[in-house]
Amino acid sequence: MRRCHAATLATLITLAAQGAQAQDIPADPLLEARRIEALEARTNALGSFTQQGGVPDPGAPQARSGPCFDVQSVTVTGVTALSQDRIDALMAGYVPACLQGADIQGMMRDIDRAYGEEGLITTKTYIPPQNLAEGTLTLDVLEGRIEGLFLVGPEGEITGARAKRLLGTAFPEAAPGDLFDLRGFEQGLDQMNRLTSVDAKLQLQPGDTPGGSFVIVERAQADRFRGRAQFDTLGSDVNGRLRVTLGVELDDALGLNDAWAASLSGTANSNAISLSGSVPYGRWTFGLDLSASEYLTPLSPVSELFGTASTAELSAGYMLHRGQFSTTSARARLAVRDSERFVNNAQLIPLRLSTLQLGLERLQLSETARNSFDGTLTLGLPWFDATRDPDAPLPDEPRAQFLSLGFGWQRQGALGSAGTLVTDLRGQFSPVPLYGVEQLALGSYSTIRGYDAPVAIGDSGIYLRSDLYLSPELWTRALPVFERSEILARIQPHVFADFGVTHDRAGDRTQRAAGIGAGLSWDFWRFNATALVALPLVDDRNRWDRGAPLVQVRLDTKLW
Repeated sequence: MRRCHAATLATLITLAAQGAQAQDIPADPLLEARRIEALEARTNALGSFTQQGGVPDPGAPQARSGPCFDVQSVTVTGVTALSQDRIDALMAGYVPACLQGADIQGMMRDIDRAYGEEGLITTKTYIPPQNLAEGTLTLDVLEGRIEGLFLVGPEGEITGARAKRLLGTAFPEAAPGDLFDLRGFEQGLDQMNRLTSVDAKLQLQPGDTPGGSFVIVERAQADRFRGRAQFDTLGSDVNGRLRVTLGVELDDALGLNDAWAASLSGTANSNAISLSGSVPYGRWTFGLDLSASEYLTPLSPVSELFGTASTAELSAGYMLHRGQFSTTSARARLAVRDSERFVNNAQLIPLRLSTLQLGLERLQLSETARNSFDGTLTLGLPWFDATRDPDAPLPDEPRAQFLSLGFGWQRQGALGSAGTLVTDLRGQFSPVPLYGVEQLALGSYSTIRGYDAPVAIGDSGIYLRSDLYLSPELWTRALPVFERSEILARIQPHVFADFGVTHDRAGDRTQRAAGIGAGLSWDFWRFNATALVALPLVDDRNRWDRGAPLVQVRLDTKLW
């Protein structure tokens, strides 16, 4: 009898071990939560990206009239921020020639525009009194500089150590006497406004010296400490469909424009806790993320899989370039993840993965749409006592030391008069089999809607989400005119279609997932609700087959 029991237990452990790689994906609640956060972060970042400040409109150009002057060369003085080659290129289109007043004005505007493209918008070009009889025109550039930097709150100027910390982390390169760089101040304002409780703006006032400006940072803050609750049905039948999340957020705990958040969530068969924080320093943003989760997955009437996972992450982001219509940033993330699994009381082999992620992202604003592009290189490392691959791994054996490439593109723009179309394309490629946590899993609220658990899992794959947020003219025609404005301020309907495909190297298997549906979001006071009905178009056997509709609801509320 003991032999029979031992054989049965061994069989269960073997079957569970074979599926342990994939079990992480539908079971661990933190994985889907992280994907939802990443989707919302990139969508909100692109949606809030607007044209940055530029050179003030100089007005209509001077009319071409009056006498002209024979000018053979141009000398531009006072230039330190632009190269001589760039100045020469700007002037090459004007001389040698007989120049009228309008031509000279055009030269001055071109120089100011070149400075403005670099963010130096307070720099001005002047023409000093001179004699053009020798054929040389002299232009004088007065580069705009910071004469004073002040932090002002609703109750007046903020001074002392607190002002130094807040200004020092947002604008570390700005000091009296430095060139006024609008791009640097826009970056600092973004670092301040990164906090939910802060509304920061910039105001310039003329200084007491030629070219000088008093830079005033107006920073209003409210609700530094906040509590929230979330109820949703985004879980699965395996772990429990209803999920409850409680979270707290605290801004400026260190007085460094820092942001901190903690949350606790649970379903019938899973729990998760997380703590995150971030601190800026000019173009840099440093982050810390700690999380732990546990989950219970039934395997059969007599067995179940219990798993735990914990992750520690350090991240750093750097703004490489800011322009009037685009930004380019780089990021790095170092993560260590530990996971353990038990079938009944028998422990499977624990897993520790150490990964380094390097990425680039660009936001681009055009006349018709906003676009974001990103690429990521992920390396599985042997650091921090990570699980080691065998010297000669089998072709279907997942790797802890690996290289994978990820890419993404999102576009937000009008689709004629129908509304705003948001398309989100994501992909991943790996030349080797991966553990479940590093695989691409399709079939969830954050990937392909219509499923409560992944149906397409692979080391490589690609998927596209398309959401059409309907124009008010399409869906409010049947409403009374006097009710339209109030309803429009609170309700936004949309329709969507998703499709994706993955390839699993270990099983040499290609799988698909697809879904269509409609959703509705509603905002009122402290509440935000989202509901959608999605129809899956591919079943769990990879066949084109319409499944049962899936209804998912999410309710967020601010507690204080």
